[in-house]
Amino acid sequence: MKTRIVSLLLISITAIVQAQDVPAWRQKLSRHLQADFPYTKAAIRANFPGGNVANKGMAIIVGREAFMCFDTDLLRWSAGWTGNYITDEGVSYRGNHGASPRVAGDQKFGVSNIAGWADLKGSFVDPRPEPFGPIPAGQAQWRGCYVADDKVVLSYTVRGINFLEQPGSIEKDGQTAFVRSLRHDALTGGVAALVCEVEGAKGRVDGQMATLTAGGQVTKVFASKGKLEIQENKRVVLHLIKGTKAGDLILILWRGAEADAGKFAALAKTPVKASFPKAGKNRWPEPVVTKGTLNTSQTPDGAYVTDTITSPEKNPWNRRVRFGGLDFFSDGDRAALSTWDGDVWIVSGLKSKELAELKWTRFASGGFETLGLKIVDDVVYTSGRDEMTRYHDTNKDGAADYYESFNNQITSSQGFHEFVFDLHTDAEGNFYTIKAGPVRGGGRGFGGGGGNGHVSAHAGALLKIDKYGRQLTVVATGFRAPNGMGVGPEGQLTSGDNEGTWMPRCPINWVQPGGFYGVEDLAHKKPQPPHHKPLCWLDKGWDNSGGGQEWVTSKSWGPFAGELLHTSYGRSSLYLVLKQNLGGGNLQGGVVKFPLRFTSSAMRPRFSPHDGHLYVAGLKGWQSNAARITGLDRVRYTGKPVQMPRGLWVDKNGVHITFTQPVDAKTAADPENYAITRWNYRRTNAYGSPTFKVSDPNQRGNESVTITAAKLSADKKTVTLTVEDLQPCDQQLIRFNIDTVSGANIRTEIMHTIHAVK
Repeated sequence: MKTRIVSLLLISITAIVQAQDVPAWRQKLSRHLQADFPYTKAAIRANFPGGNVANKGMAIIVGREAFMCFDTDLLRWSAGWTGNYITDEGVSYRGNHGASPRVAGDQKFGVSNIAGWADLKGSFVDPRPEPFGPIPAGQAQWRGCYVADDKVVLSYTVRGINFLEQPGSIEKDGQTAFVRSLRHDALTGGVAALVCEVEGAKGRVDGQMATLTAGGQVTKVFASKGKLEIQENKRVVLHLIKGTKAGDLILILWRGAEADAGKFAALAKTPVKASFPKAGKNRWPEPVVTKGTLNTSQTPDGAYVTDTITSPEKNPWNRRVRFGGLDFFSDGDRAALSTWDGDVWIVSGLKSKELAELKWTRFASGGFETLGLKIVDDVVYTSGRDEMTRYHDTNKDGAADYYESFNNQITSSQGFHEFVFDLHTDAEGNFYTIKAGPVRGGGRGFGGGGGNGHVSAHAGALLKIDKYGRQLTVVATGFRAPNGMGVGPEGQLTSGDNEGTWMPRCPINWVQPGGFYGVEDLAHKKPQPPHHKPLCWLDKGWDNSGGGQEWVTSKSWGPFAGELLHTSYGRSSLYLVLKQNLGGGNLQGGVVKFPLRFTSSAMRPRFSPHDGHLYVAGLKGWQSNAARITGLDRVRYTGKPVQMPRGLWVDKNGVHITFTQPVDAKTAADPENYAITRWNYRRTNAYGSPTFKVSDPNQRGNESVTITAAKLSADKKTVTLTVEDLQPCDQQLIRFNIDTVSGANIRTEIMHTIHAVK
């Protein structure tokens, strides 16, 4: 008994000591953030200087209770602080609008929103045409970072010269100093680095030490080499001259009370040995094992069923899992999925017919709302708010070590709503992604500053990045919140969007280069271009927040090879798109639903090139009827006959509906088995639109349409409805209840748009 009591006491004492050894900020950190990965990316607000926001910030843990924020646009250290980490404000964290994370501790240094490295003239003035996006690559260029255990090594160039930088800290005698360890190639030209700023200060330089004093506080900087300078009596700058040999240097920065200034000398003498590691141990070696479930739902004809690929919602790191991107590796057994929270997971076991053992491993973390993913040559790429990232597992241990900035030319402000959705490639290897506009809190209007953001050059644009990551170009504009897009086998671009300002309902867009798709605040053109009308609008009950599209590339997925599918995030639904070519790049058409049930929303549809099945990933983060926070489902064709519409077109002879199977002449040719309702919308700067009668554009409401005849084609697959007063309308709903020749019942609806009756 005594032995047992002693053992329990030892265990209790050990637990108390371990708890005391964990810094307070880690113990109280929100579960929306993580302490077991060395950085978090976000639009990060600092307390000073005024307006100091790193729109593409990396909040890096550099010590026990020390943190620094690196701005990958301006290549500057925007802030350093101690105590607590960052807040979890913002839509991707707590779900609140109009905010982003901010420094939560005692800020020790900061710099204003200017370049971190000077231009050829020695100026740090922001050289960009607007204060968003990266500074010119010729001045300085972000290349990415290495993650090795608890160390982060930044990689960038300054005027073409390679730099590595490892941030750190010295914590001694109750004082904390921030350390910048730099390794550079031989300098073919002089360079100047911005270190810190203190408004209203008095400054001096004594050899390798600079001092700024203001308001009873002292800021000190030590440089192991180079020349320190104080500019404008507030800014500490480090100069390295042309001809400096390749090597290392150390900057040490401290701020504190004047009474403690004497302690800096000891901090500056503390040995600092940065190793600039480029790989570390896999911090997530153990997989999370789940078991899938087959036949979780099916269509009424039994032709399609869903299987649940059970996600790792319960995991050792208590990490939220909300899938935003999906693609497949070449082995046919694995897929990679990115999350809204910045992780990349890899799942294996997809070849198993029973899905009996699904192994999930975390491959990467720290991304900035990575809502798109693509695999090229078995290399993972993601799209985030700050950049396209290419991931490298350099030591082949199953986790990424080098997070390469494949392209960071995208502009981004602090706006909470500036999501960058989806990621696709075309046949030439070019990448495509689509960016939302800076919607204001509450959903009405755009921009306005602060957490609502600003309308920057790429707000509301569909973007193309060349296969080498060198150039980003705008393809089309005027999108509000397009949570997904598609690229067809022939390069055809499509997108969805979300009801709101200038968007009366959710559309499916057939995107043309140079096209404008509705939101006038985000047209980026003067005069205002004409609105390129969508393939169709979808009423709220069908789609209140569109997802991505996918072309049926599989020959083993029923009779729809070559057709287009659309997903609804808001309604967690999958649709077949029924399209009619009007010529000149204009289409009209509609959708019919696959009545299936998904684990979460339907957002990222992808066909596996290996098993031919459709996989659908989704999350629940804003308005949606999704049942769970995330989900991955497989939509499998069973081989049974498909009983549903597969084609729709409108001409002066009526509305033509083609079915997958021959239909019964008696029920199909009876106009009483059909009903049509129609209405219009108004595209204005209001949120959405009421419905208006087609016969009287000023009267609100819907109206029924008289069907005078229903005629069946000779092959019994196409029904032509003769409609009184057939004319263009924004929305037309067709309901029908007929049988096939085999006796199967088809009771469904088509929602479509008519732009022209020819």
